[in-house]
Amino acid sequence: MEHARQVALVRRILAHLEQRGTDLEAPSQRAVSVYTDPERFARERRLFTTGPVALGHGSMLPSLGDFLVDDALRPLLLVRQPDGTPTGLLNVCRHRGTPVERSPRGHRDRFTCPYHGWAYDLDGRLAGVPHRRGFPQVQEATHSLRPVPVVEAAGLLWVGGDPRLGALEEDLRGFGLHDGVVYAERQRDYALNWKLVFDIFLEAYHVRVAHARTIAPMFVDNLYLVDPHLPHLRNVFPKRSIAELAGQPESEWRLRAHANVLYVLFPNTLVLVQPDHSAVLHIVPLAVDRTRLWSYAVIPEAPASDKARGHWDANMEILHSAIEEDFALGVGIHAGLASGANETLSFGAFEHALTRFHAEVDAAIA
Repeated sequence: MEHARQVALVRRILAHLEQRGTDLEAPSQRAVSVYTDPERFARERRLFTTGPVALGHGSMLPSLGDFLVDDALRPLLLVRQPDGTPTGLLNVCRHRGTPVERSPRGHRDRFTCPYHGWAYDLDGRLAGVPHRRGFPQVQEATHSLRPVPVVEAAGLLWVGGDPRLGALEEDLRGFGLHDGVVYAERQRDYALNWKLVFDIFLEAYHVRVAHARTIAPMFVDNLYLVDPHLPHLRNVFPKRSIAELAGQPESEWRLRAHANVLYVLFPNTLVLVQPDHSAVLHIVPLAVDRTRLWSYAVIPEAPASDKARGHWDANMEILHSAIEEDFALGVGIHAGLASGANETLSFGAFEHALTRFHAEVDAAIA
């Protein structure tokens, strides 16, 4: 993030501290059915199969022929090409539909179907058919692997096209998201609707109570900034130490040292910028009441010592502890949605990032 933008954000935070305020907009409500209606969920899930959707980090494909398989949303095969760009393919053999690659991650010179041995080049072109005489109708032009658009932007792999990050791409590149390597990757499934994940993360109101024993002492109570870059959002959660900047020259102000900057990359990804690394959370809707969280850190370089590994492990333990606290609440919320206790859920005037996120989902499925 360019320094002038950091200074402007810090000024806003210091003004809120002086006035004991925060960013405010009109409160709103959401019908409980938004989280429970299967028909609506089916329309929402199409957002994840028409793209653009972030699914992984570029460092997962460091070299020519490195690949990544992901079948949570549709059978995808992402492959690094000779020119350095990633290519997306449907991981479905054009003969009888078998997945051509079964390993979740690895390296290939070409892909060979494990059923009948049809072979494909790294770009998906049909390269070989055993006993070809039995298939006179099969041609490279008609039976290569189906392509899927993939774009690498701000270090992330976007399936389905250009995410149009605008100024946020400069922010994220400035924070080094495109340069780092993945560390402490994990996937877990939770019994809640995918939008509840965003409801949990996009406000500071809950931090003092929900995270009283973990991260709350570090942060200013219920103060955060929200800046829309639609359909994406930038949120800033200041730490108590940010008050110290009031007495320092603006040339020395560094936002990430005194705040967590949270980017909502629509529709499925959160990037949490911390002092020396970033955490990436991909939210994957599996069912109306089932969501997968794919999380990892992006650190400057692979740890070369036990001390370095200990540092990053400690950071991830803090993150995972906060996530588990949040998701325990979210699972409880979803379990109570069918009780009839609420017909709507309320978003307060300082929870307006939720309002904006839901508005983008509504617009996208309309």
